[in-house]
Amino acid sequence: MPSNDTITTDYRSTLNLPVTDFPMRASLPKSEPERVAWWREHQVYERRLAANARNPQWILHDGPPYANGELHMGHFVNRVLKDIYVKVHLLDGAEAIFVPGWDMHGLPIEFETLKHLGLDFHRVDPIELRARCRERAIHWLNIQRETILRMGVLGDYDHPYRTIDKEFEATIVDTLGDLAEAGQLYKGLRATLWCIKDETALAEAEIEYKDSISPSLYVRFSATDEQRAELLRRSGVDASGDEPLSVLIWTTTPWTLPANVAIALKPEASYGVYRRGAELLLVADNRADDVFRRAPGPPAERIGGAAGTVLVGARVRHPFAERDSLLVGADYVELDTGTGAVHTAPGHGADDFETGVRFGLPVLNPVDGTGHFTSEAGPYAGLAIFDANEVISADLEASGHLFAHERYEHSYPHCWRCKNPVIFRATSQWFIAMDVNRLRKRIEDKIPHVAWTPKWGETRMMQMIENHPEWCVSRQRTWGTPIPALRCTSCDHAFLDPDVAHRAAAVFRERGRDDGNASDLWWTEPVETFLPEHLVCPQCSGTAFEKEMNIVDIWFESGVTHRAVLRQRGMHWPADVVLEGGDQYRGWFRSSLVTAVATAGAPPYKSVVSYGWVVDGEGRAMHKSTGNYIGAVDGMQTYGADVLRLWISSVDNTTDMRIGEPLLKAIGSVYRNLRNRLRMLLGLVSDLEPAQLVPRERLEPIDRLALVRLDDLAHQLVQHYKNYRLHDVYLALVDYDTSDLSSFYVDLLKDPMYSGARDGARRRSAQTALVHILESLCALLAPLLSFTAEEAWQYVPEGLRAGRASVFDLQLPRGSERGASENADLALYEMLKRMRSNVAASEGPRDFQLQARVFAAPPLAAKLRRLGDNLREALVVSALTLHDDTALGDEPRVELLAAEGGKCARCWKTLSLGSDPIHPTLCAPCSAIVRTFD
Repeated sequence: MPSNDTITTDYRSTLNLPVTDFPMRASLPKSEPERVAWWREHQVYERRLAANARNPQWILHDGPPYANGELHMGHFVNRVLKDIYVKVHLLDGAEAIFVPGWDMHGLPIEFETLKHLGLDFHRVDPIELRARCRERAIHWLNIQRETILRMGVLGDYDHPYRTIDKEFEATIVDTLGDLAEAGQLYKGLRATLWCIKDETALAEAEIEYKDSISPSLYVRFSATDEQRAELLRRSGVDASGDEPLSVLIWTTTPWTLPANVAIALKPEASYGVYRRGAELLLVADNRADDVFRRAPGPPAERIGGAAGTVLVGARVRHPFAERDSLLVGADYVELDTGTGAVHTAPGHGADDFETGVRFGLPVLNPVDGTGHFTSEAGPYAGLAIFDANEVISADLEASGHLFAHERYEHSYPHCWRCKNPVIFRATSQWFIAMDVNRLRKRIEDKIPHVAWTPKWGETRMMQMIENHPEWCVSRQRTWGTPIPALRCTSCDHAFLDPDVAHRAAAVFRERGRDDGNASDLWWTEPVETFLPEHLVCPQCSGTAFEKEMNIVDIWFESGVTHRAVLRQRGMHWPADVVLEGGDQYRGWFRSSLVTAVATAGAPPYKSVVSYGWVVDGEGRAMHKSTGNYIGAVDGMQTYGADVLRLWISSVDNTTDMRIGEPLLKAIGSVYRNLRNRLRMLLGLVSDLEPAQLVPRERLEPIDRLALVRLDDLAHQLVQHYKNYRLHDVYLALVDYDTSDLSSFYVDLLKDPMYSGARDGARRRSAQTALVHILESLCALLAPLLSFTAEEAWQYVPEGLRAGRASVFDLQLPRGSERGASENADLALYEMLKRMRSNVAASEGPRDFQLQARVFAAPPLAAKLRRLGDNLREALVVSALTLHDDTALGDEPRVELLAAEGGKCARCWKTLSLGSDPIHPTLCAPCSAIVRTFD
């Protein structure tokens, strides 16, 4: 087609050039906030939800983020992925209720509040601290909510669920009561994970592992004469000599040695007694060579040995405490490191504790909540435990008990919140019993009935449940929902009575305010407020009680959202889907699953979708300190939310998602192409009135074929969307834009659209097809490029919008699963694309300087003949002849020749000119059109 610069003024006015005010430049950082305000003002989500209210519900249940800081790109991915799938179902007609939530209790918020206000946890009044934490949580919720809305999301953001709401806190406490009634909740002494920085117990879900350097000590536990004789007898060695005998242990936590009471051996492993110079050492045989290489000395000679089971029950002396250490058996002992003899302190290890229970060992815990030794640690009392490592090592060396000393790099558990190393510490805590009432087995049986995306999620969750320790749900902090447990003042027995829990929940509901103070009542009200009549201590029948002041684990709080939100707000249970990052298999996915099966006997969700981490362009984790961090607000201000939304679809979100300036620039280019295509479509249909729309069956053949391809695209995209294959959505959209619209259909329409008769049947047919394409694209893009789809929809002629004020008033096109006729039509359409591609790639004259001779087998030629002039349009040539050729198969052959005639000054086709004396430079069709303007 001629450009605007090369056509005469008179003929330019006779062309049907695209006209639209839809801007070429998006200016997303400026325009998107205006669109957010428009959506809120016009209640776009609420109106569509009301319109869908009689249809089946589809519920994506939101996992709550912490209200404790600014949002980053990981939050952006989370919110946008959820938003995309909610919008898909909303546009598909479902009552897609989305209630966003916030986790507003717990250490993340308490710590941020203490730091912000400069408060000392040990000195501030609990009610004062709780009030300040509540204020900070609400402050951050409001900031985060505005940031999330800026992302272009829809949902009930005016009425989010908050874990501080009185109904929510009451539900938490009711759930604790139900678990207690079922015998699923108990208080017991166990070695639990403990953060000495935050002074509280932790659950396994609150742990992250980081590489750490620890001291690696090989320590002699020496035997008395009597103990030596017993060990040598069991090992088949003559005990008549006088060489001292030691069991050699290995530890990377010297600070736990004051609590040692045993040494664990692998029962089926072989252990040897080795003479090395003037001493005898007992180690696992397959560890001996490696161990003896670590300390200078004479060669070692094996003089006897026995299996671990034979040695169990013998004793040796603790290296510095006045007591013996018992040799015990434990299957968890590894033989790829250490000596095969594991230092065992039941007060400082989960496995150690279980071994202690099995063998009746004392549980020593000479460490306080701040990580300092108590008086029970003897000479080390008052020392910080990690500082004590060096002191204990030096003392062992001085006493001759240190065999070797190295530095050891390994993965060590750290607190997920403060990032400091944690310890195991034996304390009395509240636990959910994973094996009471067959809970673990019942959960495992339910896992295969959930749909997992990616598929490996099922295996991951099964492993998480199989390895789930007893769930420690109590915390020794202030900001959270209390565990309504009592302590008998007569016998000091602690218990959680179900009636007390349910009474506390009722008090919270009845007397709590809406601002989130309900659970303060546990601190401020006398214990009698929560006591049912005739309550007695289950252990001593006492009747005087004090309140315990533990709070519940925040993972438990978020784990009951399915009960506090879905049930309370009239949404169906279980949810259709939950969607979070892959770390939630050990977090919210798991805690929700455990609480739901324990209290309702079924999973709280039908489907689970997980995604990977956001990393920088080099695949590195993003941190402010390394300079590769992108905040959600900064990203939107720089690139616009829609470019970032498109980026999410451009990467495989089941794995780590890379982001960086070069990648976002490339995505920006893809975005501009899609935007320009919408602009072109808007310009081409700007003068079309609803009455001029052509029924589909009366459209030109090529236009009907284009709509068959559109149906195919719509079907693909809807299936990809509903199966959470967002990357496939992106690939299909980009392919359609480039190979179908840009380089084929829109390109071939320029001739009939620009130079055809303005009100002619050919042009109106094409415009009708383009309107269908435009409307379908707006609907299909709306979940993904919400701002741009809405903006484009606002520029569709008002009559064609038919009262649908927002793009979210549209119906998602379902397309069709192709039958035989659709398959045949699509095959013909794809053939035309290939033919056009071959013409465009030919050397020599281009486009309208060419004429084509098409040869095809008779059956195919008959199909092509039915296209009429559409075949010439599809190849974008000036003239075309079609010939039967029985020698050809399924593909036609195209010959290109120089077109005959002159170049029309209006349409640029090479045709016979001069038939009109007034317009001698025009072809006959253009001359007839121009004369209507004379």
